[in-house]
Formats: sequence, C-alpha cells, structure tokens
Amino acid sequence: MISIIICSRKPAIPTELRQNIAETVGCEYELVVIDNSRNQLSIFQAYNEGVQRAKGSVLCFMHDDVLFCTPNWGEKINIHFQADETMGLIGFAGTHFLPSTPMYWYSSPFVSQRSLNNDQGVVEEHFHEDWFGDRNIIEVVAVDGFCFFARKPLFDHIAFDEKTYQGFHLYDMDICMQVIQAGFKVGVCRDVMAEHCWSESKQFSKDGGDLFAYNLELFAQKWHDLLPIHKGLELPDEVYDRVNGLFQQTYKTQMVYKSKAYRLGKVLLHPLRWLRKH
Repeated sequence: MISIIICSRKPAIPTELRQNIAETVGCEYELVVIDNSRNQLSIFQAYNEGVQRAKGSVLCFMHDDVLFCTPNWGEKINIHFQADETMGLIGFAGTHFLPSTPMYWYSSPFVSQRSLNNDQGVVEEHFHEDWFGDRNIIEVVAVDGFCFFARKPLFDHIAFDEKTYQGFHLYDMDICMQVIQAGFKVGVCRDVMAEHCWSESKQFSKDGGDLFAYNLELFAQKWHDLLPIHKGLELPDEVYDRVNGLFQQTYKTQMVYKSKAYRLGKVLLHPLRWLRKH
C-alpha cells in the first residue's frame, strides 16, 4: 500500500486532487493529510507527523498543488521499488551533482526531470537519451520535493531534520542525502507524469528568500564531508572537479559582495564617485 502524505495549506485538500488520486493511482492507497492551514508546522514537522501516521510500505510525499497524469502511477512506482531493492527514494526531477558550496538542485548543470508545469503550460523534460538508454529510472543525488516516494522502513533510521532547518525549503535535498548515507539509491523516473501547478513567486512568499538561503548554508555545512557528490552520469571526474571549482569561485565572490568590509568600502568611496561626476 502507498501512503500519500500531504501537508495541506487548507483544512482539507482540494476535491479535484482527491478525485485525481482515486482515479489514477491504480493500487491500494491511503491519504494522510496534515492540516497546516494555520502554518503552525514546518514542512519537516508535518512530514514527520505524516510518517508516524502512515501504514503503507511506500510513502508518497506531495504538495497539494500536484495532479497525476499517468494511469496506474502507483503500480508503476511499486514495480520500480520491487525491481531494485537498493532504490530508496524516487522523484520526478533532480540533479546528478551537488557542489561543496550552497546550491539548490535546479541550479545544477546536470539535471534530469519530467513534469508538467501548469503555470507555464509546458512539459519540463530534460532527459538525455544517451544518459538513460532504455531505462525508466536513473540515479541522482537529490530530487525536487513537489512529489517523491520513499520506502517506509528507511524511516526507522532517517527523519526530516526539523532540528536543523526551518520553514519549507531543503527538506527534499536533505532527506535524499540521508537516504544515500543509509546505503540506498535516489532516482528519478520518466514513465510517470505529474502536473505541478507551481510558481516561484508563490513558493518564496511562504517564508522568504532569506530563509531559503539560510537553509542552503545549513545544508552545505551539515553535509560538508559528503560534498561534492555526483551519481548517475558516467562523466570524467575532471568534469565534476571543474564544475565544483566554478561554483566555489562564484560563492566566494558572492560572499565578498555581502561582507561588511565591501559594504563599508562602497560607503567610503561614494563621495569620490560623486566628485568624478562633478
């Protein structure tokens, strides 16, 4: 059975979503809806509560603005887990590489994903045939949190890290790293399509970009010993080393611009700029 865990922004999930799941899942399931309409829980706390309530052997963590387009998607996901006992977590969009500096997965140059973004009306697909071949699953290091699946027994050893993080960001990347650390694989599939009614402005309005950036810093600090990391693509190590070096240079430059010394220098030099203009 699949336990579908939803952190809901309203007391009840939309009727459209409830009907969509019932009509498309194609296997035994249960809904575990966490009412977060008062925004009293972080996504980490809500999902940990959902895990405790769930009875299924496979857990689906999804937003309340997702609809499934593929018939019998639940059965397909179950088959993927049955086919590979080492597969611990499956999503729809993710990265094959994370650098040693703070970076969210979608900024990676090595991305695999397939989902329908309703706001833009387009299918976002970045699967490379020479990467996948004839496979429907490819290994990654992190997936996007709008919808993903995980084995329930893994949560005897892992949990969403509500002690380190706050708000609604980085739960996805952090739980993926925990799965990898536990000796299991993280993957993205391309034989199931989901529609994500998402927009960046809506997402960041929840808790602001500052908290997002703060959680990114915490993620890089927490997983320092395992970063950089790459999986799923047979590329020379020199390629990953060079990309990681570029991210390090960019991060150092950003830190200089944010430093007190740089801001003080701009203030001190401002009169000189005024004199040059006059």
